[in-house]
Amino acid sequence: MNTTLIAGMLLAYTAVLSLLIRKACSDQKSYLVEKILCSLSFVAVAAVSARVGSRPEAFVHLAPALGCCVTGDVLLAIYNRRRKLPWFVAGGTCFLAGHGLFVWGLCRLQPANWLVPAAAAAGALGVLALSRLPGMHFGRLLPMAAIYAAFVSAFLGKGAQLAIGLGQSWCFLVLAGAALFWISDLLILFLYFHRNPHPAVHPANLATYYYGMFLVGLSLGF
Repeated sequence: MNTTLIAGMLLAYTAVLSLLIRKACSDQKSYLVEKILCSLSFVAVAAVSARVGSRPEAFVHLAPALGCCVTGDVLLAIYNRRRKLPWFVAGGTCFLAGHGLFVWGLCRLQPANWLVPAAAAAGALGVLALSRLPGMHFGRLLPMAAIYAAFVSAFLGKGAQLAIGLGQSWCFLVLAGAALFWISDLLILFLYFHRNPHPAVHPANLATYYYGMFLVGLSLGF
C-alpha cells in the first residue's frame, strides 16, 4: 500500500479525531457531530484500504462489525448528552455485537483456535476482579460488563492467533488495533464505572479506540 496514501489518511483522521477530543474535553457535553465524523472516517479508511489492497472481499466480511461500531458511537454520544441508562445499554450492546462480528469475520479467514475462548474467559474474569477495586461500582451492569469484556478479549485473542499463525503484515495491524481496542475498553470501565475518573481517562479512551479502528481499517490494504 502506498505510504503517501497511508500518511494522508492518518493526517486527515488525526485532524478529525482532534476535533472530537477537544470537544469532549470541553464543558460542552454534546459532540454527536464529531463522533459521527470520526465513525465515518474509520469506515472510509477501511473502504479505501480494501479498494487499493489485495483483499477487497475483506471489507464485506468486516462491514457488519464496522456498522455496529458506528451505531454504538452514535448511541453513546447521545448517552453522554442525556445520561439515560437505556442509551448506554443500547450503545454497549452495539459495540458488543461489533466485536463479536469482528471475530466472526476474521474467523472466516482463519478458523479460531484455543486462544480465542481463553482470551474471552480471561477478559470476563478480569472485569469481575476489577469490580472489587475501591471506587468501582458496576451495580446491575456487572454481568453485561463481563460479557462485553469477553467479546473484546476474544477479538484480541483472534488478533494474536492471526499474528502467530499467518504472520502477515495485515495480521499484525489487526493485532495492534485489537490491543488498542482492549486498552480503550479497559479505560471505559474507569470512565463510566469509577466514582472519580481521572480527567485524562476520556481523551485516552477516545484516542485508543479510534486509532485502533484506524489500524484495523488499514489492515485491509495489505
